[in-house]
Amino acid sequence: MFDMELVTSGLKPTPATPEALAAMEELGPGDYEIFSEKLNMILEEGKKVMTLMGISSMLHSGDTMAGLYTAEGDLVTTACGTYLHCVTGQIPVKFILRYFEQDPSVGVREGDVFYCNEAIYGGIHNPDQFAIMPIFHEGAIVSWVVVGAHQSETGGKEPGGEITTAVSRHDEGMKLTPIKIGENYRLKTDILMMMENFISRAPRMQVTDVKARVAACDRIRLRVQELAAKRGARFLSGLFRKMIKESEDGARKRISTWNDGVYRHVVFIDTTGAEASLLRVPIAVHKKGDHLTIDLTGTSPEHEGSFQALAPSVRAHCAVNLYQFPFHDFPISAGTMEPVDFIIPHGTIMDPDPEAAISCSPITASAVFPLLGVAISKMMYDSPQRDLVCGFCSSNSSAPMIACTNQHGAKVVDFMGFPLNAWGLSARHDMDGIDAFGFPHGPWGKGPDVEDIERAFPLLHLYQKNMPDSGGFGRYRGGNGVTIAYVVHKVPYAVFTATTKESKFPTHTGLFGGYSETVVPAIRVIETDAIAAMEDGTVRLADGDVDLVKDNPFGGSIVMEHQARPARVVHRGEIICSSTQGGGGYGDVLERPAVEVAEDVRTRAITRETAQRVYHVLLEPGTFTVDVEATDAARMEARRARLARARPYGEFMREWTQKRPHPQALKFFGSWPDAKPNREVIRI
Repeated sequence: MFDMELVTSGLKPTPATPEALAAMEELGPGDYEIFSEKLNMILEEGKKVMTLMGISSMLHSGDTMAGLYTAEGDLVTTACGTYLHCVTGQIPVKFILRYFEQDPSVGVREGDVFYCNEAIYGGIHNPDQFAIMPIFHEGAIVSWVVVGAHQSETGGKEPGGEITTAVSRHDEGMKLTPIKIGENYRLKTDILMMMENFISRAPRMQVTDVKARVAACDRIRLRVQELAAKRGARFLSGLFRKMIKESEDGARKRISTWNDGVYRHVVFIDTTGAEASLLRVPIAVHKKGDHLTIDLTGTSPEHEGSFQALAPSVRAHCAVNLYQFPFHDFPISAGTMEPVDFIIPHGTIMDPDPEAAISCSPITASAVFPLLGVAISKMMYDSPQRDLVCGFCSSNSSAPMIACTNQHGAKVVDFMGFPLNAWGLSARHDMDGIDAFGFPHGPWGKGPDVEDIERAFPLLHLYQKNMPDSGGFGRYRGGNGVTIAYVVHKVPYAVFTATTKESKFPTHTGLFGGYSETVVPAIRVIETDAIAAMEDGTVRLADGDVDLVKDNPFGGSIVMEHQARPARVVHRGEIICSSTQGGGGYGDVLERPAVEVAEDVRTRAITRETAQRVYHVLLEPGTFTVDVEATDAARMEARRARLARARPYGEFMREWTQKRPHPQALKFFGSWPDAKPNREVIRI
């Protein structure tokens, strides 16, 4: 059963009732300021409870949230983690109210605990799991609490939950529509045992983290009931409505300061998960008055792979950008999205059939990050928000997932949190981007300590550092990503997967003349024993991916492949690398002062070769001092070469529109050049 109407409408706040509006008007001086902050602190406490009790790395790395919702299921406020889960957390609450509240076989009663991981009803993909509790006061529902976090195993055809070879939802493992897992404040053992059976690659992690989510819900439930006992249900209703209205009013006022128009951008994805191919995602942001319409018409059609996302996930990813940049200073609530509508054509990779594989949904839907980053930057440039002009980031993750029985004898399946949370932020209009800034889905994410990872997983970090030249070049340089190499040790083998794209084509193209970030291949070193080589004490350690590939200091075979990697076995002593993308650049490289380029070389943000070939800055041999005369001559020559290549717009377009990628790259693109469906997709 798929209630697509619910997931389409569920992200918008329910129209306020006259009673709620009257209660809002009854708030006294200071009530909104004091008690909205009190709710935020209650949620922070709940999220902390989950983090302390849970054991998987994603709980500790920040892919989490605790959210408070109205009695109707609208987001009031949240503690993040990631914005994604607080946005989609509205859907399962509204599902429960629509289908279970009046159903005597289920019902909604005080002390109930619900749970789900269904991508259509609350998740982004199967790994996202939510605990949900109604909050009662004097016999009636006054609120809901949802606590969510990514769980790195779903029991699918490959470990890790993000399954590059999945061809339908049936390959992706456990998918629970909202289900009651507890009554009278007691969890049901039979349900927990069912989950253990589904998640048999990591049963202890599953059950412990379920209990962590539920404990967080219950702590928040208790605190809200304490507040309701003091101030009453009507006060809460008015406070909730005020918090939603404040963010809606703020969003409308801000949008109205931008110039009306249509702002466009386009990006390309380079894999379906199972097969490298060019896919297109264009955007047109229509701005009129105080309203935005985000239109993804022209997106490539759906395919058999797992690199596609359901429309609610795409809307939530758009919210991630909006919450972080243009509306970063407003309360986080459903009201922010009230003036925003979407056009997401069904049958595309951004809204495939509900049976389509979507386990790599976040990697696909996050294509809207650079899309909105560039389109809204153009919109805000001539506005009081010029300081927020920034291409945001790429749309990758690069984090490998490890599955094995670890050195302590426990079965574990988990993401490596550091590369996940170490993307490069793009350059702004007035400053460089940030190296390894964090997790774009949730800026509160953090990189786990190396020691913590090595204690829990049989992985030795060969290196973990910023990666030179991985950010986009420009007047302002995009932030760099990172490069990491793991050596399997203490166990005979481990299985890893990776769900990364952008080995062939970047999704961030830079802003106002800035360069795109660098694409990076996936690297393995097999048929070697790096542990034994290091114990010997004579081997020179690699200083990064380039060093590792060029010198191959540990011997064995270097395997270069696409970053979207299905499950692979890595034996003891073999090496797997994980590199993350940087952010896009801003403006003309020839306008970057030569001394800043020299400083980039000194700090190893870029290489000498990039300084010379891209920025046309020459340094005195063996120093970081600019050769001014040679640099001026090189830049003058670069400008002459540009003028020699220049041609009238019409002439350029006549040639450009005749170009066409190789047919092999267009297998899943759709018809060329308009990307309309041109083949039948059959799922069994």
